[in-house]
Amino acid sequence: MSTKKEIFVVIKDGRNQYYLLKIVTSDCDVYCIPPILGIHLSTHESGKSHFQYDSNEKELGQEPPVILAMGEAGTLFGNGIMRASLSDLGRASCICTATYPIGSLSSDFMKFQRNAVECFIINKDSFTKDTTLVEIGVWAVPSRNKASFDFNNPDIPEGLLYKLPTCEPQIWIYARRFI
Repeated sequence: MSTKKEIFVVIKDGRNQYYLLKIVTSDCDVYCIPPILGIHLSTHESGKSHFQYDSNEKELGQEPPVILAMGEAGTLFGNGIMRASLSDLGRASCICTATYPIGSLSSDFMKFQRNAVECFIINKDSFTKDTTLVEIGVWAVPSRNKASFDFNNPDIPEGLLYKLPTCEPQIWIYARRFI
């Protein structure tokens, strides 16, 4: 039986929250879906990772200013990458990284007005005033080797790290100032 979870990533600016990313997990498959971008990244239990166009999105030219990058190198296959399988990982593995400008949230992103069970709320005030870009990272972290995440992502404050420990590997999402 498949266990499906949705995690929403939003940024809070004053009283408003803006929708940045949805992560869907289904067993060992992970989908990273920025709203209205028209494309998402999926990484599957088999190790296949690829971008896929979303057919039901708005007309081109309405996309938010987002950089969505595949997280780990691998071997090319068709339209994607074959990487290490997400099942039985021995170390933490980056699924994807997304970069967002935060200078004009109200004009660049949709307001988030849902009641979500799993929601990572990032407070814009957690960053210095001169921060213009924020990086969101989505990682698969095996419970037996959490230290491998810390090694690759030192100094992530607890308030800027969200953990979904109900699956294996666990899904960890961080936010940090893009340098």
